[in-house]
Amino acid sequence: MGESRAHKRQVKKALKDSQLQTALMRAATTYDKARVEVMKDFDAAGSRDEVRALKERCVGNMDTLFARFKESAEGISAVVHEATDGAEAVRIVLELARERGVKKIVKSKSMLTEEIELNPRLEEAGIDVTETDLGEWIIQLAKEKPSHFTQPAVHKTREQIAELFSKVTGEHQEADVRKLVDVARVQLRKAFIEADMGITGANIAIAETGGIVLVTNEGNGRLVSTLPPIHIAIVGYEKLVETMDDANAILKTLSKNGTAQKQTAYVSFITGPSRTTDIEKTLALGVHGPRELHIIFVDNGRKAMAADNACKEALYCIKCGACLNMCPAYNSIGGHAYGNAYMGGIGSILTAFHRDMDATLDTIGLCTGCGYCTSICPSKIDTPSMVLELRKRLVEKNCLNATSQIPMNMLKNPEKFRNALALARSLQGPFVDGDGMLKDFPIGLAMGTSRKMPGLAKQFLREILPEESSKSGKMSVGLYAGCMLDFIYPEIGQAIWNVLGKSNVRALFPYAQSCCGAPAFYIGDRESAKELAMSNIAAMETGSPEYIVTGCPTCAVMLKEKYPALLAGTEWEERAKALSDKVYDFSAFAVDILGIKIEKKLDGKFTYHDPCHQVRGLGTSDCSRELIKCAGMEIVEMEKPDQCCGFAGSYAVKQSGISSAILDRKIKCIEETGAKTLVTDCPGCIMQIRGGLATRGSSVRVCHSAQIIEGIID
Repeated sequence: MGESRAHKRQVKKALKDSQLQTALMRAATTYDKARVEVMKDFDAAGSRDEVRALKERCVGNMDTLFARFKESAEGISAVVHEATDGAEAVRIVLELARERGVKKIVKSKSMLTEEIELNPRLEEAGIDVTETDLGEWIIQLAKEKPSHFTQPAVHKTREQIAELFSKVTGEHQEADVRKLVDVARVQLRKAFIEADMGITGANIAIAETGGIVLVTNEGNGRLVSTLPPIHIAIVGYEKLVETMDDANAILKTLSKNGTAQKQTAYVSFITGPSRTTDIEKTLALGVHGPRELHIIFVDNGRKAMAADNACKEALYCIKCGACLNMCPAYNSIGGHAYGNAYMGGIGSILTAFHRDMDATLDTIGLCTGCGYCTSICPSKIDTPSMVLELRKRLVEKNCLNATSQIPMNMLKNPEKFRNALALARSLQGPFVDGDGMLKDFPIGLAMGTSRKMPGLAKQFLREILPEESSKSGKMSVGLYAGCMLDFIYPEIGQAIWNVLGKSNVRALFPYAQSCCGAPAFYIGDRESAKELAMSNIAAMETGSPEYIVTGCPTCAVMLKEKYPALLAGTEWEERAKALSDKVYDFSAFAVDILGIKIEKKLDGKFTYHDPCHQVRGLGTSDCSRELIKCAGMEIVEMEKPDQCCGFAGSYAVKQSGISSAILDRKIKCIEETGAKTLVTDCPGCIMQIRGGLATRGSSVRVCHSAQIIEGIID
C-alpha cells in the first residue's frame, strides 16, 4: 500500500505551480473573510445539529423515501428512473436522446455527472454537450476536470482565463473579471436557445412533493431546466429528504458554507414538467418550460455506503465545499492532485465506494487528520475518522509497504526501539550542529528544506527521571512521556515533573512505557496499535496512579479515546476504560486538578498555536491560554491559531512538500503577531514550528506551557 511515484510527481508539480498557488491563495482569502461575515448572525451550531439529524434520518430511510418520491413525482407527470451504476445512467440518457433526436445538450453544474463521466460518453455518441456554469465552461474549454465542488475553476487565475477566452473568441480579452463574465454570457446564449435537452443535477430531492431543488447563482440552472423541451435531472439517492422543512434546513446553511452568501441568487423548486390549466382548466404540459422531466436516481455504491456503519456519514455531505476551502492540504495542492471526481478527505471516502478502494491509494495519505473539516461541516461529518477506517481497510487488503512495516515492527518491540535510538544518538554527532539541530544533509533530502529537525536528546527523559518522585503526596500522578518527550524534548517532560513536584504530588514515571501507537494507528496498522495499547496500559497501571498526565495532546487522545475503541470487546476493554478516565493533558490537569497559582509575572508578547488534537480532540486549548494569562503575559492571537502546522507525525516525512507549504502559512501568521514567544502544547508542533523558524533565522522562541510556568509557580 502506498502512493505511486506518478502521484508524488503530480503533487510536487502542484506545489511548484505559481499560478495555481496564486489562485488558491486568492480564493481562500476571499472566502475566509466572506464566511466570517455571513456567519455573524447565524446559529451555526443549531443548524449543524438540525442538518445532521435530518441527514441521519433520511439516509437511514432512503428506500422508503425513494418510493414516496417516485409516487409523488409520477403523480405530476415526471418520469423517475433508477440506475445501478454510471454506465446504466448514461444508457438511460442516451436512449432518451436517440428516441427524441437530440443533437445538442446544455448542462448545469453536477458533480454526479463528473462521477459517472457523462460528458465524454455523450460526446462519443456524437452529441454536442455544453457546460453552462461559468466555472464548468472554463474547464471544459481547457479540457480539464473540476477542482472543487462549488468552484470548479478555482485553480485558474483571471489571467489564465483571459488567455483561454482570447483563444476561444479570437479576440484579445482583458484579465478583468466583469469583462470575462460578459464574454461567457455572449458565448453561451446561443447554446441555451439551440439545445434539444437540458441536464442538471439536484441539490435536494423532496419525497413529500416529488420535486427537486436547484441552487445556483448564475441563472444558467434555470435556463438549462426551462428552455430545452426535455429536462433530465441526475440525482444521488443521498439527496432525498422527507419534507419541505428538511429542504429549507439545508438551504439555510448550504449557501453560507458553499459560497459565503446568505442565500444564492436562484433557488429553483421544480415539481414536474411545465404545465398549465389556463384553457378551460384542462391540464396541458410544456408551455414555456420543458414538456418532459426525467429524474434518474443513481446508486453507484451509495446503497452499499448507507449500509456501512463506519462510512455512511459520507452520504451526509451536501457538497458545499467548505471543507475544501478550509483544508490545509487542499489549499496547498488544489483539487486535481486528488485525481478523482471528488476532492479532499471526503472525496477519498466517496471514491472508495463510487469506484473502489484501490482508487484512493494515491489520495488517502493527503489528509493530515487535523479535523478542521469536521469543525465547520454543516452536517458534522467526521471525515478524519472515515479516512482512518479506509486506511485500515487498505492495510488489511494490501498490507503495509516495507517503508512502513520496518518502523512499525521496531515500535512494537520497545526495548529494541530504545536500543536503536541509543545507538543512533551515539552516531549522530557529525550530523548535529551546535544548536542540536540536524544538518541539512542527509536529513534535508527526506524532510524538505523549509524546516530544520532536532537531533536526539543528549540524555533521554528515562535517564534523567526516577521511576517515583516520593513515597507520599496529596495525589499520585503517572507521567506518560511518549516518544517526543522521552527521546527528543526531555526538558518538557522534566518541566512537567517539576511542576508536579512543586504541587506536592507523588509523581510516577514507569520505565516500561513505550510509543502511544499513534504512528501505527494513523497509517491504518491497527494490530500494531493494539499491541502498543496493551503494553502501555500495563505500564501505566504501575503504582496505581490516580491520574495520568501527558505533555502531548496526540498521546492523550490515543490513551483517552483510541485505546478503549481499539480494545473494545477484548479482555483489555475494562482496563482501557479505567486508564482513559485518568488521562489529562498537562494544561487541563494544571488548571482543573492542581488549580495552579502563579505569583511571579512575566513580561512580553506571546502567541499561542492550538495543536489539532488539543483544540478539536481534547478541547483544552483554553486551559493553556489560562496558564499563560495567569503568568501575566499578553497573548496576541495570530490569524487562524487553530489551523494545522503541517506536522501530523509521519505526514511531515511522507508528504514533506505539503507539510512545508502548510508550515509556511503558519509561520507567516506567527510573524505577523510580532510576538517574541510562541507557546504550543504539542511537541510535534514544537518540532515543526521551531524548525521552520530556525530555517528562516527567526529569533521567535517556541516552548511548551509547562516550560513557561515551571519556574514561576508557588
